[in-house]
Amino acid sequence: MRAYGPAGAILLMLLSASVPAWSQDAEQRRGFSITITDPVDQEVAFGRVRIVADVKLDEPEMLDRVEFMVGDRVVFIDREPPWECTHDFGSDSKSWIIRAVAYHKEGPTVSDAVITRRMRFSAFEEVNRVILWVTVTGKKDALITDLDKADFKVEEAGQEQKIIDFYLEDRPINMAILLDTSGSAQESMEEVHTAAESFVKTLRPEDKALVIDFDERVFLIQELTSDHDALQEAVTSTEAIGGTALYDAFHAAYRKLRGVQGRKAIILLSDGADTASQFGYKRVLEEAKANNIMIFAIGLSAGSNSTLDRNVLKEFTEVTGGKLFVVGKAADLGDVYQRIAEELRAQYYLTYSTSVTEWDGHWVKLKVQSDVPEHKVRARRGFFAVKAAE
Repeated sequence: MRAYGPAGAILLMLLSASVPAWSQDAEQRRGFSITITDPVDQEVAFGRVRIVADVKLDEPEMLDRVEFMVGDRVVFIDREPPWECTHDFGSDSKSWIIRAVAYHKEGPTVSDAVITRRMRFSAFEEVNRVILWVTVTGKKDALITDLDKADFKVEEAGQEQKIIDFYLEDRPINMAILLDTSGSAQESMEEVHTAAESFVKTLRPEDKALVIDFDERVFLIQELTSDHDALQEAVTSTEAIGGTALYDAFHAAYRKLRGVQGRKAIILLSDGADTASQFGYKRVLEEAKANNIMIFAIGLSAGSNSTLDRNVLKEFTEVTGGKLFVVGKAADLGDVYQRIAEELRAQYYLTYSTSVTEWDGHWVKLKVQSDVPEHKVRARRGFFAVKAAE
């Protein structure tokens, strides 16, 4: 049984659009079916996108044509394999219904549909300056905080950019503290509570945080607040039970931090791979890339039976400019939380004016370097070139 604070916990409902159930059971029994293989359901569609369908028919020569529809409009009619077309979805992020209909020469039809989704961005880069939070470490992973603007080089799509604003960041931070309370973490909960509580104590009065607890479901234990007593109560009120909905927890954190201005971070503690999420890896990674939110992940990998997926956590942290910490025993969690607190106080704020001219949703690669060879520089890896909503 869960033991939460007086206010209880809010179960975060994970709502997603569902595809209409186009009935084709009878035709499938006769060996006739169609499936849209690309794009997949709930994918984001920008610019020119290839739409691909797979048609199954016992007698292929009896297939008359395949019609591709976007919304209620036929955009292409294909009369020979491969069954595919390319459609320009434009530069705006919208939700579309894509439908493919296969016509049998004797009359029957079968169809399939997927729904693309609108991607929500925490900030748009068009015309405005691109914001980067940068962490620099030196020998023995020591944090470097005495550099000047001239010590950095920013590249956008391989081209060097002029840095405009530069200073050591000292403004408040808004963060989501994510705690994995799946059954596998049961033996470590006492150490988890102690370490997370100590981390909350490092926050400055103006810093804000929210707390999300996840097992096979995702719970909001504490809304975003600067009440650190409430945060300490929240992080020590969890119990371990059930599976691991890691991706759903990430999605919930993005949703709760969306619209919050300023510097943002997600602090994750998990000891296992995802086993229970509604949302998939690809979609949630897209959200990580679309939101300028640093992810710091603590992976607890205790014993030979550990199910921790380091590659997944590494991908999320590196693309956002955060960092993955892996510890072998729960007793070391306090030191790692302390290190994360120190990193959040040792970041540089950099801006530049983007050179992007094509706002078609493509991924723009970013690279930040230091002139000092032994320095290791971390910052987000890029952004989506998307027009601001009007």
